[in-house]
Amino acid sequence: MALVQAIFEEYWPHWQHHFTPEARLRLGGVPLAALPARADIMQPGLASEYLSPDELEQWRGFNLEKRRAEWLGGRIAAKWAAAGLLGETAMTWRNLVIRTEAGGRPYVATETHAAPPFISISHSGPLAAALAANFPCGLDIQEPGAKIHTVRDRFVSPEEEDILSASLPESFTETERLTMLWAAKEAIRKMVRTTPLPGFLEIRLLANHAGCGTQADPLTLTFASNRDQDGCPPTITVLSFFADNLAWAMGCLPTRKE
Repeated sequence: MALVQAIFEEYWPHWQHHFTPEARLRLGGVPLAALPARADIMQPGLASEYLSPDELEQWRGFNLEKRRAEWLGGRIAAKWAAAGLLGETAMTWRNLVIRTEAGGRPYVATETHAAPPFISISHSGPLAAALAANFPCGLDIQEPGAKIHTVRDRFVSPEEEDILSASLPESFTETERLTMLWAAKEAIRKMVRTTPLPGFLEIRLLANHAGCGTQADPLTLTFASNRDQDGCPPTITVLSFFADNLAWAMGCLPTRKE
């Protein structure tokens, strides 16, 4: 938790002006290496401290260790973030149950708060992370790798590549630029409330208004969607940056227009 909390607490003053004054956000994160690799039925340990009985049963049902760790890390990160907004302590985390809608979107279920926060969960490489907010939100983290080049035609246009190339310092590789764009579009797909979700090529990067891709000075990317319906505004702003070899992208609706 310490890494992600440090990122949030140190850099939130740099990020806050990108959102409406009413927006309240919180980040949580868990290094996957710190989580139990086996679902020991007799001694579930860390999992039993933070999961409700139903969540614990679901966690035990995963066969793959990698999937088990990612799922548990995401739940703990989401509860950390949600508890931060609600003023809850770790002792009550099991009362904040993370469930999923029919379409797979996670949400907080609790009997003690009339208006639980919106949440978004992501995991990549060594980390699971979550964002909680009082408005619909989206978070995505991505570890850069060669695989991004094999799908580039499915999510990026030449015009978008030109915008990113002009926005980021030369120290960013092409792989890192593409990864940042993928993460930003994923964050939007998690943020909007539409069915079906917009495709990657339906979400178009229009401009970068500021930033150089660091935590202190993130890119302020504005996207347009081909959708024109409730839950998917015509333009959406996403903050994007690199930290510890992960591309981070986050957004919260409504965001302040530039």
